[in-house]
Order: sequence, then C-alpha cells, then structure tokens
Amino acid sequence: MLDGIKAIAKGLGTTFKALGEPRDTYPYPEKRREYSPRFRGKHMLAKDEEGHELCVGCGLCEAVCPAHAIRVVAAEAPNDKPVSWTNRYSVDYEVDLIRCIFCGMCEEACPTNAVRLTPFNELAAYDRESMIADKEELLHPAIRK
Repeated sequence: MLDGIKAIAKGLGTTFKALGEPRDTYPYPEKRREYSPRFRGKHMLAKDEEGHELCVGCGLCEAVCPAHAIRVVAAEAPNDKPVSWTNRYSVDYEVDLIRCIFCGMCEEACPTNAVRLTPFNELAAYDRESMIADKEELLHPAIRK
C-alpha cells in the first residue's frame, strides 16, 4: 500500500511541476498556426488577370495522381462566351479530398499552372459528399487567414 501511495505522489508531483510551464498550443481559431511556404493544403484552380480559367482540361493532373483523386471532363469552349484562354476548358473538375494525399504531383504536372495547392488545411466535414471539391469550389476557394 505504501508503494501505491508513493507512485501516486510521484505522478502528482510530475503533474504539478508541469502546470507552471508554458504550453505549446495555439488559441485556435483566434490565432492560427504558421506553416512553411512549401506546405500543401486544399486545391484551387487559378484564373488569369482577365478572369479566364487557366485549366484547359488536358487531364495531366488526373493521369499523374497516385491516389486517383482527381476527375477532369474537358470540352470545346463555346465561341460566343470564352471561358478559358484557349478553345478548350474543363467542364467538370473534381478532387476527392478524402483520397487525396496532398503530394503536389498534380501541381507539378499542370502545364498552365492552373492547379495550385493552398495553405488552407481545415478540411472537416460531416459526410463524404462534402469532401468532394467541385469546380465551382476550386475556382473560388474560401481561404481564411
């Protein structure tokens, strides 16, 4: 019984000693953690200065993705309404954020620099359907700082 009391006292001593030390936690969400400039978070599709989509729907990002998390459907752009800076554009672009391993290979494979990985890392959802980022969400990312 005496050994049990000594063990409890030793554990409480360790706990009370650590109470006065500063913590390495952040008061989230008031203060967010700073990440390295090389950090790869949620995807986005970039636009040029005139507002045209840079993605031409070539499918290289889909082909190079090791997790098969990207789906691209391309089409010819209508003549009356230019969507992209070329005559091709991606009609549908989806990224399954559950399957994605955020390796950055899609970003490297993109010949037009349309696919970019942002520093946004708050990826939480209640269902699987909301973890699939569609084209509209990727063109207008909600990056909070």
